[in-house]
Amino acid sequence: MMPRLGNPLVYDLLVVADLLSDQRGRRNLQRAATRRAVSSAYYAVFHGVCFICTRALGLWRRDAALTEPIYRLLDQAQIRKRLSGREAAEISAAVAEIGINFAELQALRHLADYSPPSLDISREEARSTVARARKTISDLESLDDDQCRRLAVLLITKARLV
Repeated sequence: MMPRLGNPLVYDLLVVADLLSDQRGRRNLQRAATRRAVSSAYYAVFHGVCFICTRALGLWRRDAALTEPIYRLLDQAQIRKRLSGREAAEISAAVAEIGINFAELQALRHLADYSPPSLDISREEARSTVARARKTISDLESLDDDQCRRLAVLLITKARLV
């Protein structure tokens, strides 16, 4: 059965994050693995959002020539900003929750990817992050077609100055 989000990368990144969060061995290897688990969990959500936007616009295909421009158009900082705003909450409570989780996952990814080597992310913290990403993907899957279209328009259109 194909998941509701038709981009298998979303689910594969969650599997990778699970595997990395369970890494055993040398302490430094575990540190690197838990950091990458956090990053992979975030990117699963990012690719989920990208999929929602390309599908809502009728552009989702396995042909990268059609999907890549949308993926490149979606700036991660702008996604966080837009999903944290009033317009996201007006779409639905689920979109507002997606926005909260996206911002938190992005902040955790920044810590994991850009902090000095001494940053220690525990296995439990990594697993919690993966669980949060999985919940956010589930929330994305629950959006109806109208909510997906409204979300895509919110994330793709230029912000208006009021």
